[in-house]
Amino acid sequence: MEAVLGILMPFTTAILIIAIIYAAKVSKDRSRNRLIEKAIEHGKELSPELFKPAEKVRRPTDLLTGALVSIGVGIGLFAAFYFFFGGLKFAAFGFIPLFIGIGQLVAYFINKNQQKTV
Repeated sequence: MEAVLGILMPFTTAILIIAIIYAAKVSKDRSRNRLIEKAIEHGKELSPELFKPAEKVRRPTDLLTGALVSIGVGIGLFAAFYFFFGGLKFAAFGFIPLFIGIGQLVAYFINKNQQKTV
C-alpha cells in the first residue's frame, strides 16, 4: 500500500496544484463578472478598460540578485542533503544550482565591466 501511495502522491500533488490555480482563476473571473453585472443593473457607466485583459507587469530582472539566489539555493540544498541523507551521494545535487549561480555571477561581472568600457 505504501508503494502505491509513494507512486501516486507526486501525480496527485501536481493535479491538485493545477486544480487550485484553476479554481482561483475561475473565482476571480466570477467576482469580476458579478461586479460588472451589478454596475450594469445600477445604470453605472463602465470604462472600456474594464473589459480589457489585465496586462502582466514585468519587472526588470536583476542579474546579480538571480545569481545570489541561485548560489544560496545551491548551498542550502547541499547542506540539507548532506545532513539529512548523510553523505555526498545526494548532496552533489546541490552543486547544480550552485554552479549555475556562479556562472550567472561571472556573467554579471563580465557584462558590468564591458558596459563600463563602452
